[in-house]
Amino acid sequence: MSKPRRVLVVPDAGPINSLWTAGRLDLLLALDIPIVMIDAFYDELTGDPANYAKDREVKAFLDGLAGARLTMEETFVGQQARLARQQGRFRGGKGIGDAAIAEFMGDGLGNYVDDGSPVLLLFEDADFRSVRFVRKPDNLHMLSTAAMLRGMERMGLIDSADAIIAAMTNPADPAKRPRRLSDLPGGHDDEAVGGSRWQPGRG
Repeated sequence: MSKPRRVLVVPDAGPINSLWTAGRLDLLLALDIPIVMIDAFYDELTGDPANYAKDREVKAFLDGLAGARLTMEETFVGQQARLARQQGRFRGGKGIGDAAIAEFMGDGLGNYVDDGSPVLLLFEDADFRSVRFVRKPDNLHMLSTAAMLRGMERMGLIDSADAIIAAMTNPADPAKRPRRLSDLPGGHDDEAVGGSRWQPGRG
């Protein structure tokens, strides 16, 4: 099956968690381009839907996109973690996510950037800005959740980025944990060397 041109790659659970906290998972669809996720983070985000509202709601949202709107990239790391869960010997930790990201960045990302199409990588972990690529593709555009919201406001897709960021960092629902965004107020927005644009209709 051919890979879609122009994609939104979400290799980090942070943006999903933040958008869920704000009650705005729908904004992942606002750019109207296919979404790519790493299997290990899907499993992390949806691991216990019976006991956690976040897992249940994120799972329902992502499962509803399966197919044309959402591509799940399988990794060896994710497969092994899933097997460990099934066998009752899983022990979570940041290392699993980091290893899955490293595997995808070293192998899977090439499936989307090699044809020269613009690829938007949405991240929240500050470490992404210092990721060392063997060859960083010229058409890879990296931006944080806050920067995406600022861009959406400029494009008229949302009324106020500040309102959504406030809902992330100070949610009205006491059952939701406030998100801590280290890149405020403007967010991190690293333009692709090749000049690709992430705005709708500009790719």
